[in-house]
Amino acid sequence: MYKTLIFISLIFFSISISLSKADEVKNINKDIIQLKEQISNLEKKINKNELSVKWEPAPSFSRADKMFEMNIRGRIFSDAAWISDKDDNISIKATELRAARLGIEGKAWNSIKYKFEADFADDQTTVKDAMIEWKTKSGIKWLAGQFKTPNSLDEQTSSRHTSLMERASFTDAFGLARRIGLGVSLGGDRWTGKIGMYKGANNIEAENEGHEIAGRFTFSPRTDEIQLHLGGSLRLRSNGSLSEYRYRQRPHQHLSSRFVSTGRIAKKDNFYGLELAAIRNNIWFASEYTFLKAKLENNSVQNPTFKGAYIEFGTFLTGETRAYKSSKGAWDRTKVKSSVFDGGYGAWSLTTRFDRIDLNDSAFNGGIQNTIILGVNWHLNPHTKLQVNYNNSKVKKSDLSINGIDRKNTINGIGIRAQVDW
Repeated sequence: MYKTLIFISLIFFSISISLSKADEVKNINKDIIQLKEQISNLEKKINKNELSVKWEPAPSFSRADKMFEMNIRGRIFSDAAWISDKDDNISIKATELRAARLGIEGKAWNSIKYKFEADFADDQTTVKDAMIEWKTKSGIKWLAGQFKTPNSLDEQTSSRHTSLMERASFTDAFGLARRIGLGVSLGGDRWTGKIGMYKGANNIEAENEGHEIAGRFTFSPRTDEIQLHLGGSLRLRSNGSLSEYRYRQRPHQHLSSRFVSTGRIAKKDNFYGLELAAIRNNIWFASEYTFLKAKLENNSVQNPTFKGAYIEFGTFLTGETRAYKSSKGAWDRTKVKSSVFDGGYGAWSLTTRFDRIDLNDSAFNGGIQNTIILGVNWHLNPHTKLQVNYNNSKVKKSDLSINGIDRKNTINGIGIRAQVDW
């Protein structure tokens, strides 16, 4: 009897030990699984924060999950010019750094983009773009800071990608520029719409900077062979307590003197512009027509309307197609088929443009300037370009003394630019 009880006790003791060890094994396995999960989460966190660096061509930094990105950007334009006029008022043989910019752009928390760029040309620092962009889930983009008002195909195209050394005359004459404001942008694959409200720029100081309201719409239909661009924009502005607006322009060379100008005359003005462009294989066409209605304080003088326009044709001799970005409604970076630095010939293009600015109306004789520009571009690679421009400008009906008593003149100029951007 006792032996039986002892035997049964030993069996229960063995069973209890086995159950205890089984629980320990379960706990150990559970701890191992938890430890594996912790290690996996730690690896994910480490991988997520891993820094990725690319050269394109400047360094670009990004986190593995693309939540944060930062790109270093910049450009250098080195110019030389030879300019003379028929009346022998100018004989320019000079050089300048047309642009020497450095900045950053990137992304923060995925939906927030930022851009900051400063120009160090002319031995002074000028803030260019300084902006924040927030893209909502619905695709609407909100912009705040200093950026260009949405006007003109030529103005919206970066100077890195323009076909000529200088933009159309009306862009400067009518004061298209960067301003501090708030904008909203939306669009699809073939259209864009932008509108914004602006005050002064970073370099403007006044108790009342006035205001600007500007908007632009573009439509980019495409067939099998032709890419079209249609656009229109407007800008309404008032100068507040700033000096009155003036309208003037150089003969397509930044180093040149001005031969057309109205002087300071307007407190308000309205700008309107129409855009048309087309690309077919290696050939492109572009044209804009604009007019500006100036509003004077002096009611005894009729408010003048000034006009500006251009028409341009170009072709790539080496078979490239002029790049166009429909999501921005602007020209983009040329894709060079055969880079010089890879043993190729680069991309060669020819451009011709007729440009007109008319600052004569009502009681004002700022002058009419018609310019023919011929340009040769050599893209060594997508980020390096050499440009040669010849311009012939004919001025008439201008009251500026530089044009003499006959109020007319002829200006010839040759410009050369070496540029690189990153």
